[in-house]
Amino acid sequence: MHFLALLLVCLLMMWCTPLRRGLPVDIPQLWAGFAARRLADRPLLSVMLLLLPLIPVALLQVWLVTQGWAFMTLLLYVVVLLACMGRGDPLGSMMDSFEAALARGDVEAAALVAEHEQGVVDQDAAGVLTAMRAALVRDMLHGYVVTVFWFVLLGPVGALGYRLLRLRLAQDVPAGGPVSALAHALEWVPARLMAASFALVGHFDHARQVLEDALLSWDVAADDLVARTAEAALTGGEGSLADEGDNAALADTRALLKRALLAWAVVLALLAVLG
Repeated sequence: MHFLALLLVCLLMMWCTPLRRGLPVDIPQLWAGFAARRLADRPLLSVMLLLLPLIPVALLQVWLVTQGWAFMTLLLYVVVLLACMGRGDPLGSMMDSFEAALARGDVEAAALVAEHEQGVVDQDAAGVLTAMRAALVRDMLHGYVVTVFWFVLLGPVGALGYRLLRLRLAQDVPAGGPVSALAHALEWVPARLMAASFALVGHFDHARQVLEDALLSWDVAADDLVARTAEAALTGGEGSLADEGDNAALADTRALLKRALLAWAVVLALLAVLG
C-alpha cells in the first residue's frame, strides 16, 4: 500500500502541473500557523497542539484498515502524502529565475534573486552559486526525502508529523528547543542515506571523504551534511553530471538529485517486492 501510494503521488506530481507543489491549500501550514499563534509563549504545549492532528489521522487509518476499505485507505495515504510533500519543486522551476539571470550573464540580478528567494547574501558569484546549490539540496531533503522515509516506516502519521515540525521550524523557533531537537532526530538517518546516495551516484572518492568525517556524528546537522556531500560529489571529478546540452547553472545538481532519487526508488521497489 505504501509503495502504491508513493507511485501514484509521483505520477501525479510528474503529470499534473497544479500538484507539482502539493495540494492547492496547504492545510499543514495553516495548522502550524494556528498552533504557533495559540500557544506562542508555551513551547511544550505548542508542540503538543502542533502534533494533535496525528491522532485523528492515525485513528482514521486504523479504522479504514480494519474495515477492509482498501481504496479509501489508499486515498488517505495519497492525500496526506501530497499534503506533506515540499512545495519548492527543486527538480522543476524552483531556481528558474536565478538560472535565467546567470544565463544572461547578469550576475547582479542573479544575486538579487538569490537574496530575495532564498535569503542568500554573498559578494562572490561562486559563493552565491554554492549557496543556491545547497538550498536546492536542502529543499529536496526536507520536502521529499525525509517525508518519504517516515511515510514508508510509519505511514501518513510519520509524513504528517515531520511536515508539521518543519513548518514550525520555519517560524523562527529558537535553536535547541523541542521542535528543533525532534526535527534533528527525524532527519538524522534520512540525511545520511541521502548523503550516501550522493556518493554512490556522484564522484565517490571526494564524497566519501566528507562522509568519513561526519556520517556517524550526531552533532552534524542534516542540512550541512547533505550540502557538503553534494558539493563534493559534484566537484570532486572532471565533467558535469548533467545531460549534454543542458547548460543551466544548476543542471548538474538536478542531475545528481535525480540519480539519488532513482537509487532510492530501486531500493523501495525491492523492499515492496520482498514484502
